[in-house]
Amino acid sequence: MNKMKGQMRERNAQHTSLVGARPLSHMVRVVKKAIKATGCVLLITAAAAAGTALWFGLSENHKIQAGYTQNDYSRVLQENIGSNPRVVDIAMLGAHDAFSDKLTRQSAVDPQNKLEPIMPLLSAVWGGAFARGNKAQRSDGYTQAKNGVRYFDVRVVWQDEEWQNFHSYISEPFENNLRHMLRFLRENPGELIIFDVQHHFPMDQTSQAMLDFIGTVKEEGMSLWDYVRFDPNETPLGSLRWKDATNGGGGAVVLVKIPQTPGCKYYEYTNETMRSNWHDKPTAEEILIGVEGEYAYLAENFDKHRDAFRVNQAQTTPGMGLKYWSLLHDAERGNAALLTHPDFDKWLEVMPIFMVNNSDTMADAFNDLVIERINAHNRGLG
Repeated sequence: MNKMKGQMRERNAQHTSLVGARPLSHMVRVVKKAIKATGCVLLITAAAAAGTALWFGLSENHKIQAGYTQNDYSRVLQENIGSNPRVVDIAMLGAHDAFSDKLTRQSAVDPQNKLEPIMPLLSAVWGGAFARGNKAQRSDGYTQAKNGVRYFDVRVVWQDEEWQNFHSYISEPFENNLRHMLRFLRENPGELIIFDVQHHFPMDQTSQAMLDFIGTVKEEGMSLWDYVRFDPNETPLGSLRWKDATNGGGGAVVLVKIPQTPGCKYYEYTNETMRSNWHDKPTAEEILIGVEGEYAYLAENFDKHRDAFRVNQAQTTPGMGLKYWSLLHDAERGNAALLTHPDFDKWLEVMPIFMVNNSDTMADAFNDLVIERINAHNRGLG
């Protein structure tokens, strides 16, 4: 009996030893499996992140939803201005970087861009994001004008032996958009556009060469200079009236960052002819803060700037990261938010030019609604 009890105690001791040993080896196996699983998860996550970043960088899809207005706003000013107001007091829809609609990820880099030497490498993996961050309008100049745009933010550079429109990247030949303007003015006698050459880079050419080139592009014998129906040297901008600017036919007011000369057909872009404060913010919320600040400043200092064009720069600047998809996409959300602000009509009083990206988007009926507000302002001008 004692022998049997001893054997049982021995077997129990062995069992206890085995039971105590199993958790340690089991834990080792669990840890190894966890390490492998974690490694797989990290690898998958890294691959997904890299794929997302690559897709974001290459894709040119702007995620825009809205189509175009069904209304024709070709004569939006002449049908709503019943008196003879100063041109600087007329409310207008403005297009930021008006002629950037042809920009793609394959577009050439503006030669003034400091990153130009390495852009071929960057564009190989990030070209779509660069395109989305610089394409401010989806319509050509003629379509924008038909949809009510009257203030055109224009940027010109000498590239590949011709004048080109650009916004960090080349969009298309300047001549194309000059012809868009000429066609619109020819078809709509009595209408008016503001053609603001905010930036131009003559490179190995001269500024005068660009001015001369504008005169060579003609539609039915008329260049843009022929639609400037007054003498800018004789009529200060603050004294220019609607009827003088149109003068029985389609009219244009041109601004260029070049000093005026005798016989020229443009105003020099200076602090005395233009008040256009860039907020340089990536979200509509931040733009709103800037707009409110600009409105407060101009309301208090109106006499200082009353004789200049006063532009409400309501467009966003591209931000960094996946949150900021594109200028066009962001404008579909931001434009409508600014338009519905309770002070919008007050803004028009001191900043009559409302300049945005994606100027003719119909997201939340923006294009129709903003033209309606602009018309109401212009009908009330004395």
